[in-house]
Amino acid sequence: MAGKATVSLDTFDESNPRGFINSPRSIQACKLEGVLPLELVHKPIECFAEKNLSPRLVKLRYDFFEAKRRDLLAASKRARDAILADEKRASENSSQQLEVMARDFGVSKGAILALNSDGLKQERKKLLKAQESEKKWLQSALNAELNQLKALENGKAFAEKEGDNEAERLKENSRKMKELNDKRASDEERKQMEAEARQKLEKQIAKEEFHKQQEEIKRLGEMQAFREKEAYARQVAAADAKKQAEADKERKREEEYNRTEARKNDMRALDLRRTDILEQQTQQKSAQLADLQAKRDERIMASIQANMELEHKRRDEFENRQQVEAEREERLMQAKALQQEEGAKRSFQLMMRRKVIQQEANQKMEERRGAILEQHEVTEYRLLEHEQKKERYLDFKRELDGLRGKNKEINVERQRRREESVREMVAEQVRKKDDKIDALNGERKRLWALRRHAQSEAYRAREQVKSEIMRQRITSKFNSKALEQKLASIMQQDCFTEKLLGGSASMPTLKQASVESH
Repeated sequence: MAGKATVSLDTFDESNPRGFINSPRSIQACKLEGVLPLELVHKPIECFAEKNLSPRLVKLRYDFFEAKRRDLLAASKRARDAILADEKRASENSSQQLEVMARDFGVSKGAILALNSDGLKQERKKLLKAQESEKKWLQSALNAELNQLKALENGKAFAEKEGDNEAERLKENSRKMKELNDKRASDEERKQMEAEARQKLEKQIAKEEFHKQQEEIKRLGEMQAFREKEAYARQVAAADAKKQAEADKERKREEEYNRTEARKNDMRALDLRRTDILEQQTQQKSAQLADLQAKRDERIMASIQANMELEHKRRDEFENRQQVEAEREERLMQAKALQQEEGAKRSFQLMMRRKVIQQEANQKMEERRGAILEQHEVTEYRLLEHEQKKERYLDFKRELDGLRGKNKEINVERQRRREESVREMVAEQVRKKDDKIDALNGERKRLWALRRHAQSEAYRAREQVKSEIMRQRITSKFNSKALEQKLASIMQQDCFTEKLLGGSASMPTLKQASVESH
């Protein structure tokens, strides 16, 4: 690979089966699109030929894979053009200078960007602002201590002058305090008496309220007893009325029972009377039936005699008809014999005619059988052609389904490679951001450490000034000029000036000017 010339997607020969791609930018573009460089190499149609595969299916496979290869090649070229555009924009934004600086100083680009980011500039501004406020606070505190020392110097002289007047002022103050305390004691005693009178009044009012409540309860109890007595009287009256209603109901029930028994007796008398009438009617009907039976028997005997006479008459008529029938049968037999002779002649003629018709039908059937056989052969040939077409269609469909599945597999594998490439890019970006964040956090920690150091130095300086003032107080030798010189030397320290931000903990030799120009 080292001895070969560099071949990119632009200089790649699409029709060369032995072509290759080894340009880093082109390989990166293929990786972004999820394409292997080997998949972009042209394959001739002979590579798709198999033993039992028809030329039509071979051509289908070749066309499919060639179209897929051209699509992948176009996508890879678009990705390469996008990479070139990104590199061009990066070169226009002087990112090469940033890479050179990172290589010269031995740190990452993320660290350089972090150290010159707006957030860190804000942190530096905050530190300078806090440093200024600490400086002002320390200066004001030290000036206050100095002013206090000067006030002590002036107060010492004034105290000696005012020492005589202080005793009289204290005496006057003690007198005023005694008068104020006497007045407060009288006010407290008056308030105590008022509170006792108020408590007595409240107790009296509570006692009267209690008596009123007891009387109200007694009155309510009497009213409740009266209501209960009235309710009991109403219940007794209701019970009496209920008993009277029950007695009336029982009396009405007995009257109803008596009326029912009377109706039952009347109905029994009516039933006996009805039974007697029915028996009389039954006897009358029996007598009538006997008369009707006698009349019917007489009619039956007369009918039997008439039937016998009619039977004799019918028998005579039957015998006459039988004789006539015998004569008729004889005539019919003669006619039938003549008819049979004529039928034999007609059947022979019909048999001959049928034989001729059968011969003609057999001839037509043979002709029809031949036509049917010929038509069957044509149909068989057409079915064979249809089966062959069906087999070719099924082979084509199977091949097409296989190519679709292959296309799906290729797309899935390509998507997997693209996702893997995206994950790698995201991991690289995350790593760069982690470097930037680490550098930013380190610089922030350094700035906070400087701020805490400045605060501790300010407190230590203030304690030194306080101890110096205390020492002068103890010795009663006040010297404000020496303290002013000491304050000036404290304020000239590096922790209270902008020299505090002179360098960086992660890049001590980095020049701020070059980075700011970038």
